[in-house]
Amino acid sequence: MELLLVLACARAQLNPAAAGEIASAAAQPLDWLKAIDLASGHGLSPILSRQVQQHATARVPETIRLCLIERFRAHTIRNFELTRELLDILSLLEKSGVGALAFKGPVLAQQLYGHLSLREFLDLDILVAPTHASTVITLLSAQGFEPQFILTRQQFARFQRSSSHIGLYHSAKNVLVEVHWTLLTPGYSFSPAAEIAWESVQTVSIAGRSVKTFSSETQLLFSCVHQAKHNWSRLGWLMDLTALIRQSPAMDWQQIQNRAGSFGTARMIRVSLRLVQLLFQVTLPARITAWVTDDACSIKIAEKILKRFLLVDITAEQPTPLDPLFRASMESLADRAFYWFDTMLRPTPVEWALLPLPDRLYALYYPIRVGRLVCKHTAGRLLARRKLLQASSYML
Repeated sequence: MELLLVLACARAQLNPAAAGEIASAAAQPLDWLKAIDLASGHGLSPILSRQVQQHATARVPETIRLCLIERFRAHTIRNFELTRELLDILSLLEKSGVGALAFKGPVLAQQLYGHLSLREFLDLDILVAPTHASTVITLLSAQGFEPQFILTRQQFARFQRSSSHIGLYHSAKNVLVEVHWTLLTPGYSFSPAAEIAWESVQTVSIAGRSVKTFSSETQLLFSCVHQAKHNWSRLGWLMDLTALIRQSPAMDWQQIQNRAGSFGTARMIRVSLRLVQLLFQVTLPARITAWVTDDACSIKIAEKILKRFLLVDITAEQPTPLDPLFRASMESLADRAFYWFDTMLRPTPVEWALLPLPDRLYALYYPIRVGRLVCKHTAGRLLARRKLLQASSYML
């Protein structure tokens, strides 16, 4: 019931005619704290707060109503703080002659919902040209942002070839910025060239300033692949995709199909589009609907995701267990093999920092990587087993 309430709030935000679903769900016996946790896990906390107050406030216990008001207020303040930080960073980069595209976060909140408070985001994302990435890191470091990894010039060049972004954190402001130089991890057949996002851009007005971001077509492609990468674990991302489609009547669906085919992302896009059809009653062009339902594997993956949404509770403290849906959505055996290489074998800055080695011994990082992961997961299982035994002893 709690999930049905969260989903009803998401539908009503996009289509006011669905508000009756909220009243119907709220009339059932509900664990309101569980509903709040579910909304937060799905990135829909502000939507739940707003819609419940508008359409079901009489059915909400007073303590819960006050909790929703306070959470929404704190969320709004934080979103405005992050937005101000984004605009400051973009101004800094512009003055330094560095072009940047902002995406996700404040940009989608303003673009899709018309207000910064109506989307949940925790960090800031910007895309820059690969040749400008090190310059941006230097500029942000001078502003108090600490890079996720401290790398030499040679190490950073290697890192760029194997990763798509790096995080920089400002501890005093509690702000995380992710600097991207490409949209997806290099190496997959569906990883587009870094230049794709720059071929067509649009602007979003935030606090009177024009902020450059992806075109609607690029945003749709990125959204679908991003959801796949995270195993379609959040309803909030599907709600974003729904809002994007409804606000883009001039969407170039032929371009999307062409790029999906050339990048090997067709199945990932089909799954996401099928989900928004089922969950949010999105109307797609007839030929796109036929294209979406033409792949039996996509339909099967979408059905698994729907069952997981209904059977698994997503809370901030207990995230959804990982499953192989991302791999299943890959259309190439080579991509699936690369997934295992990238996850299990490819060395990262963690291994480089653990044991600095000269370049001639770089091959040793591969067994070091495997050994570190084995130790990490073994220690995690032993710790979990210890806690279970302690809990069992306490009960006895």
